[in-house]
Amino acid sequence: MTRILGIDFGTKRLGLAFGDSATSVAAPLETIELNGADPVKLVCEIIERDGYDYVVVGAPMETNSRVRATVLTFATRLEKMSGVQVSLVDEHLTSKMADIIAKEHGGREHDDALAAALIVEAFLNNVNNLNA
Repeated sequence: MTRILGIDFGTKRLGLAFGDSATSVAAPLETIELNGADPVKLVCEIIERDGYDYVVVGAPMETNSRVRATVLTFATRLEKMSGVQVSLVDEHLTSKMADIIAKEHGGREHDDALAAALIVEAFLNNVNNLNA
């Protein structure tokens, strides 16, 4: 079994989700307000505390995107500092889907943790991503 941490990355907050490769289950965990904190340090602490083996980060797939460059820098630093493999997953429409799901269930308009769960789900649905 591989414990997967999914991240919906933002400059102000991070949506976090849990994934399990053995069961292909993904579930939202929490949204963390950064308030100027280093997101890499925060996530490294979570990885160590909760024993994650793998990290997936949602990223736009447009190669000339400033947001993609920011996410790529975050993912590269995270992999280097944590020692855990980090993969980028196309986040296309995950925030919009999270909004729709949240509204259907009476939640708030945007849920970053739910978006992170959808990112993990997309990763788990691609069987070529991880051999666990």
